[in-house]
Amino acid sequence: MKQEAKKEIMEFWKQIFFHNLFTKILSIVGAVLVWIVIMNIDDPYKTKGFVVSVETINEEALHSVNKVYEVIEGSTASVSVRGKRSIVDNLEASDISATADLSELSDVNAVAIRVRLKKKVSSEVVLECNQVLKVSLEDMETKQVKVTVDTEGIPAEGYSVGECVARPNVIEVTGGGSVIDRISSVRVKLNVNGASQNFSKMLEPAAYDKRGNRVISSTLSFGETQVKVKAQLLQNKTIPVKAEISGKPAEGYEVVGVDCLPEEIEIAGAEKFLANVSELVIPVDVSGLTSVSSSLQQEVEVRDYLSDKITIPEEYQKILVKITIEKLIRKKIQIKAGDIKLQNVDRKCVAEAYDGAKVLEITIEGRESEVSGLSENDLAAFVDCDGLAVGIHKLKVQFKQNESYKIIKGDSVRIVIREKEEQEQQDFATLPPEETKEPTAEPEETEDPSAEPEEDD
Repeated sequence: MKQEAKKEIMEFWKQIFFHNLFTKILSIVGAVLVWIVIMNIDDPYKTKGFVVSVETINEEALHSVNKVYEVIEGSTASVSVRGKRSIVDNLEASDISATADLSELSDVNAVAIRVRLKKKVSSEVVLECNQVLKVSLEDMETKQVKVTVDTEGIPAEGYSVGECVARPNVIEVTGGGSVIDRISSVRVKLNVNGASQNFSKMLEPAAYDKRGNRVISSTLSFGETQVKVKAQLLQNKTIPVKAEISGKPAEGYEVVGVDCLPEEIEIAGAEKFLANVSELVIPVDVSGLTSVSSSLQQEVEVRDYLSDKITIPEEYQKILVKITIEKLIRKKIQIKAGDIKLQNVDRKCVAEAYDGAKVLEITIEGRESEVSGLSENDLAAFVDCDGLAVGIHKLKVQFKQNESYKIIKGDSVRIVIREKEEQEQQDFATLPPEETKEPTAEPEETEDPSAEPEEDD
């Protein structure tokens, strides 16, 4: 029973929707066409709102009394437009003009905003705006401000920015007194990114306060709206910094070294000027200085040693010169005669110190840091036995050369040279030391004329 009822319901709705379907479709299409015709013929009125920017006119009326203004309310206006739909729907905000005549300012510094259509239309359109424009007035002031060029970006590799010249380099700024008082500088921003040759550009000036914040005001105006800037691009060059020492430190002191920080600097300039500069030489006078002198550390102005044609980056304009001076000290070192090395002894002879237990005293002089820790082993004492005959010889003790000290007082040592016995000459190298025989007779003593101790200057 339920299924039969459902079938009857379905049949009923089919009859409603599909019976005379073509006629029903034609009826709907016809109704739409009739509605379109009626709307086009009737064209009813409608109202539409627009937001429009307000333009001020007759500003000269304020300038003539040395006043400037700043809009505090009414910079935009809401405009209601009423007219036929066909016209209103085709309007845009740009088709509407909204003006405020500053010559009609009221005592409260307000003026009505007037609106109108900029283009002609085929039928009457009503525009309404109930807003007013309000301004604040200030005395007009003028100020002459130097133009500063700020560069931004990084030039091409191997180049740096030289002098940037603005024309005009002084500009007249006009505005309200409170605004003019805030202005500390007028700047133009020059982009030098990737630049490798001189160029010029027209730039728009902007005012800034002493904190570097831009000053923006509708009362502000510049005597020149564009500033021409000529930029110079320079080649870079890195040169070493060297010290040229003159004079002598105080007696008893020695210059250890002079350090320049930084050890190299970067300069810039035209190629013809850079070609003549290979290094920076700073003269350093050490006359009379000691290890506690106050002038051991000096700050030097690089500009004093380079041509005016060379540009020096700010970070390289000063060089720190550090002079290191140490006190000279004397030290006595004792050496046993038996510890002195004997060199160049004839193969047929043997040599030894005449008195190996004798202690020699050597005096050396040098920088405290170098000399204080030296011992007899560091001196490497020796005598040269080259060409000496059998006998006793008095020889001057020699030492290995060393720039950190010098011998102030040396000494001499007596050396005994004797012939090896026949058996010793044949197999001396294979005999143990205890089997070598002592000479039966003492050799005759000779003395080297240069063997007496000497003092070096």
